[in-house]
Amino acid sequence: MQRILPLILAAFVLACAGPDMHDVGEEGSSVATQESALAYSFCGAPPFGCPAGYTAIAYQCTARCTALGVSCSPFGYNETFCYKPDPATGTISATPTNVRINLDVTTLGSTNVCWSVSNATTGEVWVAAAGLPETLFARAPSGCADAPWFHAGDNMVFRLYEGTAHTNVLASVNVTAEGYHGGTNPPPQCGPCQSGYSCFCGDRVCRREGTLCP
Repeated sequence: MQRILPLILAAFVLACAGPDMHDVGEEGSSVATQESALAYSFCGAPPFGCPAGYTAIAYQCTARCTALGVSCSPFGYNETFCYKPDPATGTISATPTNVRINLDVTTLGSTNVCWSVSNATTGEVWVAAAGLPETLFARAPSGCADAPWFHAGDNMVFRLYEGTAHTNVLASVNVTAEGYHGGTNPPPQCGPCQSGYSCFCGDRVCRREGTLCP
């Protein structure tokens, strides 16, 4: 199993200090909980540990490490197994992405924001107008929530973050609002759109997200 550069450096440091590292796959068994996760083990106990971003999931007293001169005392084990799970991913959508507000009836419009995260304990949706600080909108692994406070001319971005650290953006969606004077019979809005589609072009047509507007 090919290691990334940090693992090569970590292996070199640990090798110089005493512990022996190897890919778990070299012994024919993987301790990764996900098929694409990187897993390996090393001979050693504290103060040696898994690198940042990796999790120790098993400790054993093995003959392999004993033969390399690493004792099981005083911790009761001499081999540590580590893995790095798949990175967090997420999706977010808004329906509609172009909020039409009939100014003859109201000054406010609404959109419905839906999101979902994978490989993360939870997600946070933050919202901001152009050039302004973000405000927490919602927190949950998945869900939908209305944003009923759009005024004509608003241009907002909803960003989905991994966890609660507010550092890793997984996805985002822009929502604009426009006003019109149409009496009490407003023209039809775009949507609801099926999953993976939204009205991001502003012409009230559902299009596949990631495609170009006409």
